[in-house]
Amino acid sequence: MTVDSSVYALPYLETPLVPSLYLSEQTGSKVLLKLELCQPSGSFKSRGLGNLVYRTVSSAPPGSVFHFFSPSGGNAGCATAYASKLYNQKCTVCVPSTTNPVMVERIRKTGANVVVHGQSIADAEKHIKEVLMPLSEEPAVFCHPYNNDLVWEGNSTMAHEIVKQFSGRGRPDAVVCSVGGGGMYNGIVQGFEHYGWTDVPIVAVETEGCATLSASIKSGGKQIRVERPNTIATSLSTVDVTTQTIDYAMNQHPTYSTVVSDAEAAEACLRFAGDHKLMIEAACGTALAPLYTGKLQEILPDLGPDSVVVVIVCGGTSVSRQILEDYAKKFNLDIPF
Repeated sequence: MTVDSSVYALPYLETPLVPSLYLSEQTGSKVLLKLELCQPSGSFKSRGLGNLVYRTVSSAPPGSVFHFFSPSGGNAGCATAYASKLYNQKCTVCVPSTTNPVMVERIRKTGANVVVHGQSIADAEKHIKEVLMPLSEEPAVFCHPYNNDLVWEGNSTMAHEIVKQFSGRGRPDAVVCSVGGGGMYNGIVQGFEHYGWTDVPIVAVETEGCATLSASIKSGGKQIRVERPNTIATSLSTVDVTTQTIDYAMNQHPTYSTVVSDAEAAEACLRFAGDHKLMIEAACGTALAPLYTGKLQEILPDLGPDSVVVVIVCGGTSVSRQILEDYAKKFNLDIPF
């Protein structure tokens, strides 16, 4: 099978942009949800990592086989595995020993070879580069979860869709997204720049245990590392953000960096499940937390009843009813479902 002949030519889908009556009432503005949890892999990672795999395979002679290597404890690995399987490519995902066993099994079922090594994503990345890739019989391709131009290009398609979905309705007054390593944010900025939406502010949300963008901005632009991220939003647990993210946020695109607590992210997950009957992981709840807490209005006080806010519901499969109930118990929160 070649990419061009496949009926599934792309490893990601156009996702819905739907109004949220609950969050609109909560914020006093018109809130639209970009439902990235509808992607084949369960998260927006299908765009970036999927694009990396797609571009590699489609630019090679028909019948070429590559071996894609992903250091991931979750969503990036799922997305890489899905795209690799779609194009009949080989895939190995190296996960740290701290990875949820349910997630390990999910990645394995997607078709990837799973190797467990080390205590962190950094350990997994080192093992891939030093041990696994040199042993590959096929051309080996390293798939960084967020710091790669092709990943940003893939993520920019989310912004392209938002522009199309707003056709004839102007522009949003704000876009809210969570930030880990900055791959999604970079893609959104690039996509908006392509269409001249350089004045649409982005609210970039992190959790307290891995707020590297916020710290980097406060440092005057120095890339700040958090050697041991500590947050329930494990999908955001990167040691730093890309230097491109810092530059975009400080110099090129109107960006409001804000930080929420783990408890606020957890409460957003629970309330979103109650409001919309959709389960999301804490990394996704991070983006929704400023809307539920009222922090969004503090950041953008000019938002009013006619203002339109887009929230990226980035998805992620590291969630279950039990996990949400555990959040409620840990942070003494109500279970609204």
